[in-house]
Amino acid sequence: MPSATDIFNQLVAANGHLTDIATKLDAVKASTDAVQAAEEQVASILATNFSQLITLTAYTNQALYHNDQQNDTIICILEKIAKNTCDLVNQSHLQTALQTIIQKNTTGLAGMYASAHAEAALALERERALRQEIEKCCPPKPPTPPCQEQPCATSKPIGPPPNLNVLE
Repeated sequence: MPSATDIFNQLVAANGHLTDIATKLDAVKASTDAVQAAEEQVASILATNFSQLITLTAYTNQALYHNDQQNDTIICILEKIAKNTCDLVNQSHLQTALQTIIQKNTTGLAGMYASAHAEAALALERERALRQEIEKCCPPKPPTPPCQEQPCATSKPIGPPPNLNVLE
């Protein structure tokens, strides 16, 4: 049977081991507390950055919608240009044919009239020269163009993106 001194020495050794274990547990607890603090810091950063990303995503969606509205305006303008161009080409084709016929007929009539009425042809030439002199001083007012621009609907600007410091 062990003596009281042996038991006491074993208790002292066990107490030393318990002190070592307590010291190691304190170190583990300190490490765990540091990991928990780091985890809370990361969670806070992630929450802030996710909030900023959501704000930027909302702005991006708004910018895309605005761009879509601008595209509608551009398409409207291009459709008007295409319609007007087509109308002009059609009118030009008709007018060219009519002007050719008018020129032929007018030249023939002027020649016949001048040979039959020489005094009237001379008066007409004098009137033309007088009209040119008057128009040098006071030119006639040009006619109002038939085509007037009709603006397409435009979208209002959305403004600059939010100023966020992402990934700080």
